[in-house]
Formats: sequence, structure tokens, C-alpha cells
Amino acid sequence: MYQFIAQITNIDQIFDWKGWTMKILLCCNSGMSSSILVKKMKDAAQIIGEDIVIKAIPGSAIGEEVGLWDLCLVGPQLVYAVSVYQELLNIPVAAIDAKMYSMADGEGIIRFAREILE
Repeated sequence: MYQFIAQITNIDQIFDWKGWTMKILLCCNSGMSSSILVKKMKDAAQIIGEDIVIKAIPGSAIGEEVGLWDLCLVGPQLVYAVSVYQELLNIPVAAIDAKMYSMADGEGIIRFAREILE
């Protein structure tokens, strides 16, 4: 069994991403800038065939989201809160790269989310 696992170099070989809905929570200071990203990410997901659910919230509402998401992405302005949110939500939490965030790179952020969940 260990030899089989060692031979797998890409999770796509054993995980059917197309049969799974990725649930992403986006969090920023007020929820406004991340709501722009939600639209861009939904548009990109439709184009590339990803099945995702995305919601934008302000950081003050994070406690209401426990147990609902696969991943939480925060805006670069909340990088200081990553470990606190991760402990609270008990899921992977990561800060979005400032350039991707400012460019509202929906496809890039989806790829970033997949990398984290792999």
C-alpha cells in the first residue's frame, strides 16, 4: 500500500475534482471588496468548469460560519488573523496574495484554493 501512495504525485490521480463542490468562504474587513471577488470567481468557475460555492463576509461575522466551509480565504489586510480564524473554523485558512486580490483574479484564486485543499 505504501508503494502505491508513494507513486502518486498529483492528487488529481485519486480525487475526482469534477464530482465535488468546493465551498470557499472569503473574508475581508467589511465584506465589500471580497464580494467583488465572489463575482469574479463565480464567472471564472463557470468558464473552467469548477463547481464552487462562495460567500463573502466581514471578519466580524466569522464566528457564524463554523462547520459550513471547506476553506477560508482572507484578504491581504487580514493576514494577521489567519491563525485565529483557522483555530475557530477548524479548516484551512490562507491569505490571498495582494496582487491576485487587487486584480480580482478569480481564476488564479480558484487555483490557489485547490492547491491548499490538495
